[in-house]
Amino acid sequence: MEQDPLVICTRYLLPLEAEIFAARLQADGIEAVVIDSNIVYANGAFHTSLGMGGVRVMVPASQLAEAQRVLAAYNAGEYAIDESFDPNP
Repeated sequence: MEQDPLVICTRYLLPLEAEIFAARLQADGIEAVVIDSNIVYANGAFHTSLGMGGVRVMVPASQLAEAQRVLAAYNAGEYAIDESFDPNP
């Protein structure tokens, strides 16, 4: 059985930003994995991620187009929560 290889969807300097975006992808049914965040956390400084090119958010190649669509919407602020958001309606 052939596996679907992981490819880079995007990179972030801060691991938490990568984790948040990966969670957004997962909420949309896209498999997402954050790579290299442990190196940044272990070294205790985000400048570590600069030398590595950032913390990678990886997705299966077959889901890359959909992940890039979500990334564009995410970057455009379509998932932003406005000031009037009530978590307990």
